[in-house]
Amino acid sequence: MADLIQSFAANPAGRDYVVGDIHGCFYMLDALLERIAFNRERDRLFSVGDLIDRGPDSERAAEFLAAPWFHAVRGNHEQMMLDAEAEGGDAAWLWQMNGGDWFEGLGHAERRFMIERAAVLPYAIEVAIGDGRRAGIVHAQMPAMPWQRLCEQLRAMDDIDPALAGTLLWERDSAHEVERRRAGARAYLPVAVAGVDVVFFGHTPMREPLASANTRWLDTGAFMGRTLSIAELAVDGRVWSLGSKLKRVEEGWQWLASVA
Repeated sequence: MADLIQSFAANPAGRDYVVGDIHGCFYMLDALLERIAFNRERDRLFSVGDLIDRGPDSERAAEFLAAPWFHAVRGNHEQMMLDAEAEGGDAAWLWQMNGGDWFEGLGHAERRFMIERAAVLPYAIEVAIGDGRRAGIVHAQMPAMPWQRLCEQLRAMDDIDPALAGTLLWERDSAHEVERRRAGARAYLPVAVAGVDVVFFGHTPMREPLASANTRWLDTGAFMGRTLSIAELAVDGRVWSLGSKLKRVEEGWQWLASVA
């Protein structure tokens, strides 16, 4: 049975990075890894999920999922693929309507590999980042609890609670809150996550990488013709964003107010 959460020790040999939603835009990821001089022998790349659908090369997700230096949490698009395979019917239709048509072009062995790899993706990842600090990674949103409580719940479960899975894979309340802050509106909901030093999210496309309190938002709309973003897995790490034309790398977070 797959672990619902995975934990990683600090990387003493190299650097750790986290990438936003790829959505099949692996040509952009290739270019970004080259720009940051990613070393596949020493460095690690973590993903906030949604490797597949909507972009041009979703089948390349298999290549990255097989790489020993690549680690991803489950996104809602990976879950839609698993649901379509398990249930067919409406679940298959939903996935097709959200970019799953690329799957039909794969051979049987390729399909099985993708399903098997997606089925063992965790719902959360925790990474030690040195000096006793920790980073968390989930796809969409944290439930209303400290990070350590989420870790305890996931480790205690034999199978994921559907309501918890819905929050981790689908919800957008926190993302909408940081968008309101970006627009200069008053903050209404807490965004900070207790019990962890920094948490990285994807799922909701932002115009640029956003940082609010100890949360970092990395989906910058690669499949929409915008950018793909990669950040250092650190509390105050750098972030790079590359546009779909691969011409220019932008650097830096947009920092938002952390209190109302």
